[in-house]
Amino acid sequence: MKKEIIFDELGGKERILLLRAFDYDVDKEGYVLNPSGSRIQSKENPLRFIHSKGASLIPGSLEVIDGTPPSISKFIRERVEFDTNCRD
Repeated sequence: MKKEIIFDELGGKERILLLRAFDYDVDKEGYVLNPSGSRIQSKENPLRFIHSKGASLIPGSLEVIDGTPPSISKFIRERVEFDTNCRD
């Protein structure tokens, strides 16, 4: 039986390897880069960029977000609203 990989429990090097496996990268300062090479802004605080130490991968979409509780809560709220609107 395969063990489930929990992104938040990975070490720094493992996180970077996994991000790179999904076409993301990390710059010299540790910030996550999108496939075009730009730093990814936090959706909760657009003045901040997502650092690999605080990043989370969203299962099923491979979207990278801040791993903070408010960011995860915002993602869930937006997802529920989207799913609800799609049903109407």
